[in-house]
Amino acid sequence: MKFFRFDKEVGFQINQYDSQAAHFIKVFRNKQENSVGFIQLDAGGVVGYHQAKVQQLFIVVQGEGWVTGTDRERISIKNGEGVMWEKGEWHESGSESGMLALVVEAETIDTSLLQEK
Repeated sequence: MKFFRFDKEVGFQINQYDSQAAHFIKVFRNKQENSVGFIQLDAGGVVGYHQAKVQQLFIVVQGEGWVTGTDRERISIKNGEGVMWEKGEWHESGSESGMLALVVEAETIDTSLLQEK
């Protein structure tokens, strides 16, 4: 058995897109642009407005915050909820109090088993 760390100290700060107080912690990545990781947003943190390179599933596992799509309208999101952005879709996320999200990026994400809100 091996134990691993998934806190922001083992990740890296997200500096692109005018992001603030945001860290990415890698879990998995392969050559097909598939990756799994965590985004840790500290209180007041933002991952700035940018385009999704592939489909992106953003699942809040702790805390609460907000997400936007192309229209930049902020929609509240909390623990146990998620959102998926399509390839090329502009989006942003942030939190006033702090939020931890599991992020899955892939060319194709099958959401047929997921329950829509």
